[in-house]
Amino acid sequence: QNPALMQEIQQKQKELQENNTGKFQKMISENPQSLVSALILSDMMNGKSLSTNEFKELFENLDEEVKNSEIGKQLNETIQKATATAVGSKAPEFSAPTPEGEQLALKDALGKITIVDFWASWCKPCRIENPNVVKLYNEYHDKGLNIIGVSLDKNGQKDKWLKAIEDDGLTWQHVSNLQYWQGPVAQLYNVRSIPATFILDENGVIIAKDLRGEALRAKVSEMLD
Repeated sequence: QNPALMQEIQQKQKELQENNTGKFQKMISENPQSLVSALILSDMMNGKSLSTNEFKELFENLDEEVKNSEIGKQLNETIQKATATAVGSKAPEFSAPTPEGEQLALKDALGKITIVDFWASWCKPCRIENPNVVKLYNEYHDKGLNIIGVSLDKNGQKDKWLKAIEDDGLTWQHVSNLQYWQGPVAQLYNVRSIPATFILDENGVIIAKDLRGEALRAKVSEMLD
C-alpha cells in the first residue's frame, strides 16, 4: 500500500539483479565446457535478465558437448521459442476461451497499442500490479490502448479467476484455458514466470516486453500521447 516504498525496493532489486547478471555472464563465458554454465543460463532465462539475443550468444559459445546434453537441448528449444516472441517479432497468433466460453482471437483484440498480460488469481505480484494497470487502462483506453488478460489459473478453479477479475476491476478482455503453466498460450509465448507482459503495436508487432509500473506507463504514454 506504499507506492514510494515499492518503487524504492524495485530499484534496489534491479541493481542487485544487474550485479548478479554480470557475474553469471562472466562465469558462463569463462566455463563453456561446464554443465553448470548451462544450468546457470537456464536459471537466468527464467529470470528474464537478458535479451533473447544475449542468451542466444551465451548458448552458442558453450562447448558442443554441453549444447548436446539434455539440459543443452532444453535450453536450445527455449531459446528458439523466445526468439519467436522477441522484440521486433510479430506476436504469435492465438485463440482462447473467454469467461463466457467463446473463443477470442488476438487479432480481434488489437488496438493501437495492446498489452497481452499473463497473470493468475493466485499470483500475488500480479494482483499487486493490477491497480496500476487498471489506472493505465482507464486513462488510455479511449486513446487506443487495449488489454487482453491471459490467465494461468488452474483447472476447476474458474470461479477464482472470475472473482479476481471482479475484485480487481479488470474491465478489459480475458481468456484462459485453465491449464496452469501448461496452457497453450503460455507455452506459445514461452511464459515461465508471471506477471509477464507483451506490448504490441497496431500491427501486432512486439515493441516491448515485461514492463511494469512506471516503465509500462512511460511506454504507453510514448506511443499514445
